[in-house]
Amino acid sequence: MGAWFRWTGLLCLLTGVWYAAWMHGGRTAWFLASAFSLWGGYAIAVFWLLRGRLRLVQPAEASLRWYAGEPYTLCFRLEGPDALRWLPGVWLTVEAELQHLGSGERLLLRESWTSGFGWELALQLPGLRRGIYRVAALTVRAGDGFSLLPVTCRRGGAGQLYVLPRPWKLAAEPGAGPSGPRSAARPPGWADVPQVCGTRPYAPGDPLRRIHWRSSARTGELRAVETELPAAGLQLVCLDAAGADVAAEAAAGLAQRALELGLRVRLAVSDGQGSALDAQGRARLPELLQLLAGVPYGGARPEAFAELALREFRQSGAAAAALVTARADAQLPAVLRALPRGAARVVYVHGGAGALPDAVHDWKRQLEAIGCRVTVLAAGSYAAGQGGAGHAATGTE
Repeated sequence: MGAWFRWTGLLCLLTGVWYAAWMHGGRTAWFLASAFSLWGGYAIAVFWLLRGRLRLVQPAEASLRWYAGEPYTLCFRLEGPDALRWLPGVWLTVEAELQHLGSGERLLLRESWTSGFGWELALQLPGLRRGIYRVAALTVRAGDGFSLLPVTCRRGGAGQLYVLPRPWKLAAEPGAGPSGPRSAARPPGWADVPQVCGTRPYAPGDPLRRIHWRSSARTGELRAVETELPAAGLQLVCLDAAGADVAAEAAAGLAQRALELGLRVRLAVSDGQGSALDAQGRARLPELLQLLAGVPYGGARPEAFAELALREFRQSGAAAAALVTARADAQLPAVLRALPRGAARVVYVHGGAGALPDAVHDWKRQLEAIGCRVTVLAAGSYAAGQGGAGHAATGTE
């Protein structure tokens, strides 16, 4: 009902009862006129007291992070006239409209209070799925006890909420200890093997085997191969954005484990947006999880994961890489053949029920034939949007 209609109806009602009391008299008529006057005066007083003086303030964005599947309390602070707290019958309703930035899905939350509420308000959020949510709109409504003349205050976008993937508690790498993975995490002597990083002009004294004949023929001068040792203590984690959502939680578990071992972690995602982050130390885990929260649900190019794995391994100089996927990527074996034998580990996340499909078994044997370790993680009781024990994972080499 529009505000104009409400005001017109109230004025007509008050005019009518006073006209009846004035023209006909009588105790009943005057009593009704007085009662309706008090009622209308109360509604008008509440309206003018609240109009333009209500404001809802959201806390700092940095604190709005929690795990997927967990209930959460979204807190607000209400700013308004002090009389709002003691006026009888005053009610208040707060609505928050959330939009998932990946899928565009919208969620409407509503909470109501009556007189006696404080300035600190809270909205109870259900367990949400992983992602970044934008607070598209905030609406606060208040009015008298009869809802005759309510006041509405709307606010536009008010920050973002980060629903983080819950890291799976994965078993340590074979032979891993407090100081980090032993040599089983990379081929024996891998740290001593220089890796090609480019070419440079040939210098007297360079052995002939270091001459890069193709570059020399192209430039017209002798060029020598430039090498460097791989980055020590760097764990590369590549996530396939074209896979299932459970792969993001497995990647979070791998990153968490590496940080706990004191390694530097580089997390890269094949989402087509160049999402990547370097981190070291347990305090940086929330930043990695926030990156994973923004991984889109599907939509990535299937071939992008293999391209990302090859590019990141060569550019980062990592000694070990974990490639996390939830699908049997047919292009991955060709990429792994271009990498040093045993330098990469594939983590396959099986989110479905039952045994692995025959196609996945064939793909796994193909990877193992070229010296790549394959770990199969099965999300035992995992269900979308759940947390806690539902995220337990079991693995098989």
